[in-house]
Amino acid sequence: MLNPQFDGYKLRLVDEQRGAVWSHPLANLSFVEPQQIASNALLAYEEVYSRIHYNHLFVGPRNNTFIYIDSERRVCLAEIQREDDAPRITNIFDIPTRPSTYALPGYYGAYAISETMILVFDGAASVYVLQRADTEGSDSVDEQWVASGMFEIGMGSVAAGPIADNERQTMYYILGAQLTKVEKNVVIQIQVCYRLNKETGDVSKDSAKPNQPHSSLVQQRLPPVFCIEALQVTIPQFSAELPGGVDYSAHGSGILGLNATTVHTLHSHAIPVYCEFISNNQYVLGVRGGIVLDDTELVDQASDKAIPPNMNSNPYYWTQTATDVTVCIELPVAVEANQIFCEQTRSSLSLQFTNSAECENYTYNRKQYCNYIVAGESVWTLENGRLLTLYLQKEHEGMRWTSVFADDDGVLETMDPNEFAAIRERLEKYTSSDLEVETPSAPLMQPYIDQDSGGDPEQLDAEDPVVFSVRSWSAGQADASSVAGAPDWLCPAFPQAPQHQPAHMQQPPPVCLKFDVDGVVFGFEASEGSLPMHANVSARHTGTFSALSYIQAGKREKRFAFIASDMTVCVLAETQRRVYIYHQVKHANASSAAQNLVDLGDSGGDAELVGMQLVGETLVVLRKHSLCFIDLSLC
Repeated sequence: MLNPQFDGYKLRLVDEQRGAVWSHPLANLSFVEPQQIASNALLAYEEVYSRIHYNHLFVGPRNNTFIYIDSERRVCLAEIQREDDAPRITNIFDIPTRPSTYALPGYYGAYAISETMILVFDGAASVYVLQRADTEGSDSVDEQWVASGMFEIGMGSVAAGPIADNERQTMYYILGAQLTKVEKNVVIQIQVCYRLNKETGDVSKDSAKPNQPHSSLVQQRLPPVFCIEALQVTIPQFSAELPGGVDYSAHGSGILGLNATTVHTLHSHAIPVYCEFISNNQYVLGVRGGIVLDDTELVDQASDKAIPPNMNSNPYYWTQTATDVTVCIELPVAVEANQIFCEQTRSSLSLQFTNSAECENYTYNRKQYCNYIVAGESVWTLENGRLLTLYLQKEHEGMRWTSVFADDDGVLETMDPNEFAAIRERLEKYTSSDLEVETPSAPLMQPYIDQDSGGDPEQLDAEDPVVFSVRSWSAGQADASSVAGAPDWLCPAFPQAPQHQPAHMQQPPPVCLKFDVDGVVFGFEASEGSLPMHANVSARHTGTFSALSYIQAGKREKRFAFIASDMTVCVLAETQRRVYIYHQVKHANASSAAQNLVDLGDSGGDAELVGMQLVGETLVVLRKHSLCFIDLSLC
C-alpha cells in the first residue's frame, strides 16, 4: 500500500432529505431493453465479458447532457435541469431497421464527437451521422437533429451470407471516434473491432496425437483473434449546410451514403479496453496481451504461416538473480510439449527432441552446469511452441554464474529482462493464433462460449496485463509502448463531453491501474514532438485511490467501475440496485476517506442497472424503466 497510514473507507450516509438522490420514470413506450441474440450464438469469452459490462448510457454533446437508446430504437437526448428534478428528454432520431444478414445484432451506441455531431450505431453494421440543425440557439428547447449521412463498417448490410441466427458469428464494436480536419477536409476518424472467424478443428480419434486425452473426438482450442480496424470518413462540404434539396429525415431514403475507407488494421487476442485520440495522426490503445500483428508486419499470403529465424546467433539467452537462472531457447520450428525430453540433475542438463530434425543443434546430453542447481525445484515451460524456457533454482544462493555451462560457450548474460519480453512478443505475432493450446485441462482461452451458460465467472474476471501503445493513425505502427511488468488494468475514467480544444493536440482521459492493493491513476500527457503531427506522449502517476484494487476484487456482482477525471471519486456499480462511491482522501497521508452506499431499490422489479455516466456533479444511473440521479456534491 502506497499510504501505510490508510485504515479504510468510512461509511457516510447520503442525506436523501436534501435531495441527494432522486429518480425519473421513463415513458411506458420508452423503456430500455438491450438487444438479445440467439441463445445458441457462439461468442468468445471477450465478447461475453464485453456484453455483460456494456454501458448503455452515453455521454452527450454538451456538459449537462447524456444519451440513451430505448427499445423502440429511439435515440433520446436528455438534459439535466436540477431546478425541477425532471430531465428534459428529446427524441432526436429513430434508428432505421436495416438488419444485416452477416453480423450478429450487437448493442446500440451513440458517440458525441462535437457539440453539433453525434454518431449513432445500430448494433449491426450501420453508423448514422447526426448533425444539429439549429446551431444558432444552442439552448433551444426545440433543438433539431437530422441524419446528414450514413456509412457501413465491416461487411455492411450484405444481401448474401448466412441468414440463420446461429450462423452469424461477427459482432462489431466501436472503440472510439473523433471529428477532425485532414488538410482541407472535415473527416470522421473511427476505430472498430470485430472477431475474425477462426473455426475450431475436430480431430478424429485415429488421427489424434499421442499423449492427448483419450476421447473419440479431440477439439483443438484456438485463442480468438480480433481485428482492430481504423476507418476514415470524409464529410462533404455541403453536408454541413444541410441543403433543403436532400431528404434528411430520419425515415427517408435520402440519407446520404458516405464511404468509409480502411486506414490500417491491427490484430489482438482481446477487445481493447482503452482507445483515445491524441491528435489527428496519433492515438493511445490499451489491449490485454498487446498487439500480435499489425499492417507493418504483414507477410505474403503464400507464406503467412512462416516463422522468422532466430535473429541471434547464440543458441540461447540467459539471465540470473541471486536465487535462480533463467535460460530461454528460441527453437527454429514449432514443436509440441510431448516432443521434448528434458531431464535435469543437480549438475547437468539432458535435452532431446523427437521427430524434429531442425532442433538437433539444440540438444544436450548430460551437459554440465556451471554450478549446482536444486533439480526438484527447477522446471521448464514451452510458449507458443517455440520458446523453451528453463527455470533453474540455484543451490548456492547469492553466487553469480559466469556462464550457464561448465565449458564456457561464450554466450554472455542478457542483463535486460525486457529483451525476453521482446522475444515472446515477436514469436506471438507469428504463432499464437495458429498453435493448439497444449494443456486441455487449463486452456489459455476457450475460443467460444454459449451465451446461455454465461461462462465461468472466475475466467471472465481473469485479466491479462494490458499493454498501452501510442500509435500512428496513418500506418498503425507503435511510436511508444508500455513495458512488461507495468501496473495492470483496473478501470477507465468517465468519458467527457466533446471539448473545444483543437484536434491537433488532446489530453486523453486518465486510467486507473492496479498496484498491489491500491488503484493508481495515470494521466497521458501530450506535448509537441519533433515530427509534424506527432506528439511526445508520456504517462504520469497523478493520484492514488488507496485499497481500491483490493475492494473491487471483492465485488463479485460488479458491472461498472469508473473514476472521475479529476480523481475526486471512484464509482462501482453492481448488477442490481447498489452503487458504491469512494471519495478521494483529503491529503496524502490521511488515515481514511469517505464512502457512500446508495441502494436504488427495486421499484416494480426495476432493479437492474444497465448504464452509468457522470454529468457534471450528478451521477446518472440508467435502469430499464427509470433514470436515477445522485448529486455527488451532497454525498
